[in-house]
Amino acid sequence: MTLLEDNHPGAQYNYLIGVQTGHRKNAGTTANVTVKLIGSDGESETHTLTDPDKPVFERGAFDMFLLSTPFPLGEVQNVRLQHDNSGGHPSWYINKVTIQDLQTRHVFHFFCGCWLSADRGDGMTKKTFNAAKNNEIASFRNIFQSRTSTGFRDEHIWVSIVDPPSRSPFTRAQRVSCCMSLLLCTMAINIAFWNIPTDENSPVLFALGSLQITWQEIMVGMESGLLMFPINILIITIFRSIRPRIISKSKKDDYEGNLRPRPVTVPTILKDTEEVISLMSKSPRNKMSGTNTLESTTDLCPALDRVHEFIQLMQGETESDFHWVYCSKFLLAGLCHLLMGLEKLDGKNFPSPEEYQQALNITNLLVRKAEMVFSSHLTNCPPPVKKKKKKSGGCWLPWWCVFLGWFLLLSISGVSTFFTLLYGFQYGKEKSTKWVMSLGLSLFQSIFILQPLKVIGIAVFFAVLLKPVAVEESEEIEQVLLGKKNTTQLICYQNRLGYTGS
Repeated sequence: MTLLEDNHPGAQYNYLIGVQTGHRKNAGTTANVTVKLIGSDGESETHTLTDPDKPVFERGAFDMFLLSTPFPLGEVQNVRLQHDNSGGHPSWYINKVTIQDLQTRHVFHFFCGCWLSADRGDGMTKKTFNAAKNNEIASFRNIFQSRTSTGFRDEHIWVSIVDPPSRSPFTRAQRVSCCMSLLLCTMAINIAFWNIPTDENSPVLFALGSLQITWQEIMVGMESGLLMFPINILIITIFRSIRPRIISKSKKDDYEGNLRPRPVTVPTILKDTEEVISLMSKSPRNKMSGTNTLESTTDLCPALDRVHEFIQLMQGETESDFHWVYCSKFLLAGLCHLLMGLEKLDGKNFPSPEEYQQALNITNLLVRKAEMVFSSHLTNCPPPVKKKKKKSGGCWLPWWCVFLGWFLLLSISGVSTFFTLLYGFQYGKEKSTKWVMSLGLSLFQSIFILQPLKVIGIAVFFAVLLKPVAVEESEEIEQVLLGKKNTTQLICYQNRLGYTGS
């Protein structure tokens, strides 16, 4: 999960964006992708979806980004995606996008299913997608396709080795080890069955030269596969249900210690002031037009006068809602940061000491007024309280259960190997050949019958219940929000904000 670097540190309204790249050939992109959210109450800035620590938008990947805005956007109606057609493989097949409002927990779905490419599809690298309607989200076709696609990549143990989900806690190494254990277990069960007397009257179903497959061998293969199935479920469920280990407190402290505020100069102060006004103008409710580029210190006081007018507008709003709470909170953070910057400078950076003192006095006044406006709106309309996350995936096991999973896996593998060798030394060539054929039938049944039936059955079950695919909720969100909170504390006085939750 990626915290976008171009989020404004004072923006505290958070959206979790999930982007699903398609599974088609060359569906991934090397281009730089940007996104813009358009809601009923405003729109976001254009953000670049990138992660400096890992590649994103690879074929079949599901990438998640945390995007922050100064105020709620309302119902997210459109999402605008674009890329710059750069890199060796810029063409991108986007499957779908989900946007989750982390405050209200409401989820918006966007079914894309198209190329963003200059030489594929309709030749466009910039598109705007509309939010899916409720009947589209809950349709049998959508739920069945989503569950089937996810199921074969995650639930089908053999297929998942080749193309596992990118965000699953069940690692590829664990999947390969589980397949090895299942193979050894199947060998042991099959060879134990071949210790029973041979039925001479069993009809021959298939013959190839001297090799014959009888009905008894078919039944032994089916029974072995069915006996292996509970063991399969047990080991896989343990690994799949282990909660990821939480980052230790010391690592968080180290992360906080590595954060350093950027140096303060007149251009940075002008740029920050311009950015605050620009972000506030993105909502029609704020009745604030965008500002021109602030080129010198003489443009600072007129810009602060516009901020003062906006504070007076918020003071005149007698009815509080989330919009004014977050707007006043963002404005207070921006003004605190501006005041800190001005205090670090001196009058030499301004045309005259009087002009510097005037800017300092106006900013001090605006900070006090913004603090009163924020306290007033916060009292009348507290921000939404974060609900406890539902355990949507059943019971989670503590992280140390991974050792239990490996112990069971290795124990079952060892016992299976022992009994396979014990029985195998007693069999001759003919009986061993039949055993290998029965083993192949068991594996064929597991790979091509039992596992696909399990995946399709689960998909049909959820589709009939019209239950959409659950949106991911994990403690990783808390970790990313903590990092964002640390960044926010660099630009404002924490004691002025009062409410510092995200």
